[in-house]
Amino acid sequence: MNPATLIPVPDPLPIPYGWFDVLLIVTFTVHIILMNALVGSAAIGLVRSFKGKSQLAKDIGQKLPPLLALTINLGVAPLLFLQVNYGHFDYVSSVLMGGWWLAIIGALLFSYYGFYFYKFRFESLSLSWRRLIFGSSLAGLLFTGFMLTNNISLMLVPNNWLQYFSGQGGFLNLADPTLIPRYLHFMVGAVAVGGLWVALLGQMRKEDEYVESGMKWLTHATIANLAVGLWFLMAQPREILLAFMGGNVPATATLAASLGAAGMLLFSGFRKNPRSAAVWAVITVFLMACARHWQRVLMVSPWKEMDAIPVTHQYGSFYLFLGFLVGGLALIAYMVKLYFKARTGRA
Repeated sequence: MNPATLIPVPDPLPIPYGWFDVLLIVTFTVHIILMNALVGSAAIGLVRSFKGKSQLAKDIGQKLPPLLALTINLGVAPLLFLQVNYGHFDYVSSVLMGGWWLAIIGALLFSYYGFYFYKFRFESLSLSWRRLIFGSSLAGLLFTGFMLTNNISLMLVPNNWLQYFSGQGGFLNLADPTLIPRYLHFMVGAVAVGGLWVALLGQMRKEDEYVESGMKWLTHATIANLAVGLWFLMAQPREILLAFMGGNVPATATLAASLGAAGMLLFSGFRKNPRSAAVWAVITVFLMACARHWQRVLMVSPWKEMDAIPVTHQYGSFYLFLGFLVGGLALIAYMVKLYFKARTGRA
């Protein structure tokens, strides 16, 4: 069977697809920064609790419920923009995953209530129960990330969709050589940003130990993630690898710029400068999101011609969306400011 026959016909777009790609990259960058802070700081807090540093785990745990809620809410926008331009790939991969994809809802609810229980019952819980609840809530987030990574990778390889006809029901894209390095690139990067988040929290609270520990996590995880990123790059199909090695100018330039930004991030990390590191972290994540966009475009290009999709040129809803987006981001920035100033843990 020709996998191309399994790809639905795309609907007309209200505005040129490039606008949706820009919005996808920008909103995905915001979402992934929050996700990194959430998962990375939770992982650091759990590790530190096993080393007898329960105070850091407590301080992190106080912030995780609102941070998780914010991460989920800001994950909706990039998912919607992905479905606008690439929905005929994403919808198919979601359906093919079946129950695995739907399990994300339960995993997120479990983690959300677990972190809330940890936050409000911290003093009454024994150390073992604290670790169990905190660790299982983190496991729910890691599971969610793995399912999302499966979906992202499966949508890019229509040839793998043919597994459905083997009669096995919902399946994961485990045979894809890019799956594991893609997932680890997200998660190791999360530890790096989580360390930066801890350092920023320590700087605001005048906790030098938090700053020192957080910047160590940032630098060590960033170095490790460079190795994981190389693995991810080498696992790409040959034509995609060559595109990033000079065959495609935008893709190559984006990759080179992201590596340069990662170098500046490391420089700020070694100098123990959390604010400078935060700036370079945002730039690095944005450029990495751009690089992933080029990888996605190159992967689906044999199956889809974006320029062939009809455009209706209905800009009214787009302008309305931009107005709400700017206002919403301003409110979110204000909430984040209050979030970091909450010294008592009541975010």
